[in-house]
Amino acid sequence: MTEFDSFSNRPAKIKPEALKDQKQECNDCIVAFVTVEKKDEPILVAKGLAEEIIKMCKEVGSENVVLVPFAHLSNKIAGSEKGLSALNRIEANLGKEKVNVKRSHFGSNKSLLLDVFGHAGNARYREF
Repeated sequence: MTEFDSFSNRPAKIKPEALKDQKQECNDCIVAFVTVEKKDEPILVAKGLAEEIIKMCKEVGSENVVLVPFAHLSNKIAGSEKGLSALNRIEANLGKEKVNVKRSHFGSNKSLLLDVFGHAGNARYREF
């Protein structure tokens, strides 16, 4: 148990996947905070989001992407199985486009340090 576990409000239906890496790092990348909702279809979400991320990569000239499962963007989140299915599909779709993809762990507490360049379009919200 860490000092931050008492702050977690993870819904009971979300089962964390095993941690693969204690620490990940990526520079000059697109960071996508991903929330999968109950109503979402994983195949459609994965296709639309992957296409949008590829578009952003081309716009900024980066081939690096970090997918961050982030349930805090909705109060209607899908369960673990559906959420992981969508994330795995997004990751696979991006891999087909020869993009370097990292994904933070599903269902775990995260500590993020972001340094965002100040330019038009550096933060975008999308729904699929």
